[in-house]
Amino acid sequence: MKNILLQTVIILLFNVAGFAQKDDKAKEILDKSSAAFSAANAMSANFTINIKDTSKKLNVSYEGKIDIKGTKFHIDIPDHEIWFNGKTQWVLQKDWNEVSITEPDEQETQTLNPGVIFSIYKKGCKHKYLGEKSDAQKRKIHEIELIPQNKENGMAKIILQINVGDWMPVMFHIYFTNEIENIVHINKYKTKMSLSDNLFVFDAKKHPEVEINDLRN
Repeated sequence: MKNILLQTVIILLFNVAGFAQKDDKAKEILDKSSAAFSAANAMSANFTINIKDTSKKLNVSYEGKIDIKGTKFHIDIPDHEIWFNGKTQWVLQKDWNEVSITEPDEQETQTLNPGVIFSIYKKGCKHKYLGEKSDAQKRKIHEIELIPQNKENGMAKIILQINVGDWMPVMFHIYFTNEIENIVHINKYKTKMSLSDNLFVFDAKKHPEVEINDLRN
């Protein structure tokens, strides 16, 4: 599960010229959503993720919570808890009572932080506006297809849904080149929160029974 998660929290080919007008619409919405996400500052969200692995015939779903503050994030899901303070990452495997410490690069952390979607589209990404729809919670959303030009991170395509009311992203459907799909639904969220930096650091004193595996060079 850890490997699947770390590959996940974005290729169908299309005629870009034929969708030029819709591409402009998509960029306008992405710009507004990026600005709203930045203005949200620190935030917390509850999500549901569905992971599909066609090659292994795997299909699992679970719920979790994520706290975000700039590049920092904290994720709590049934079998793992992850802390990242912008440099160091701690991954607690709950069943094994073991935490691994690493200093991951941007590529290794980008699928865990929703904010990376906006850096992807700004760095180089084909985008197409798919229209206004309603999501599972009956919220009005804008749906956009993103195709990163750089496939080194393993992402082939991303379907992004953005709340019409406040421009916040509420769903990511990420297709990977290895036939894995991650579908993340943001069920509810709070923005402009006051989150301590301590939230994004593993506290060994609170987990005295956990074995520490430091993998940093």
